[in-house]
Amino acid sequence: MSKDSFQLAGSAATIYEEQKVPAIFAPLAEATLDRIPLREGEDVLDVACGTGVLARKARERYGNLGRVIGADLNAGMIETAQSLTDQHSKACEWHVADASDMPFVDHSFAAIFCQQGLQFFPDEDAALSEMKRLLRPGGKIALSIWSKPPALFAALATALERYINEAIGKQSLAPFGYQGRETLLTRLTALGFIDTDRQEFAVDRVIHDPHNAIPKEIAANPVGPAVAKAGEETVRKITEDVLDEVSQFLSGDTLILPQYTHLYIANVR
Repeated sequence: MSKDSFQLAGSAATIYEEQKVPAIFAPLAEATLDRIPLREGEDVLDVACGTGVLARKARERYGNLGRVIGADLNAGMIETAQSLTDQHSKACEWHVADASDMPFVDHSFAAIFCQQGLQFFPDEDAALSEMKRLLRPGGKIALSIWSKPPALFAALATALERYINEAIGKQSLAPFGYQGRETLLTRLTALGFIDTDRQEFAVDRVIHDPHNAIPKEIAANPVGPAVAKAGEETVRKITEDVLDEVSQFLSGDTLILPQYTHLYIANVR
């Protein structure tokens, strides 16, 4: 599967924040921070931050951190992060930046996170080398990458192939198509990182009112515009097919589906 840059335009970034962040990315950020303790005064960078939930959660959990910065190539994501008015968002810095060429000086950060971003980078090693440049001696990176497609997205891909086309169905699985899971630790070592480790854990994706939420899940995905062109009736059919396939995960009017991720951790000397 070729890489998808996961670029969202227009209102899609806002829908992403409203839909996907509470459903999965906020719980994933919490679970990641549970495993990566931070210390007072440390400066933290969230690479490919999207709308910045991990940076915000770090600031919320550790009020005594130093600078907390979110950077993303997608201007729409950063604009959405900048528009948030809660105190934790306002206490973070937001930058539009390429992961392989970030506008920060050497050895700026004690911890760098990249939540579900590495699998979309066109040059992973360049981005990893850039993160290494930015880490202080003794600093650490934490990279999360989804495991196999969860039931929801497997069902969605099948429905998209049925009602749109095969290419759109495959594109919807891009977040789960990373081919480097088994070699990433070796590559991190080759790039000069030390103390590499990999963990796998599940986070529940919680979707309330799925009849209304699943169309928003689709809209906050790069395949959203192609699906929207097919019309509301097609979106309704896709939603019904998906709900039929994942009905065993329904609890009342809420979908609760486990979603597995790998977390890669490494340090620098």
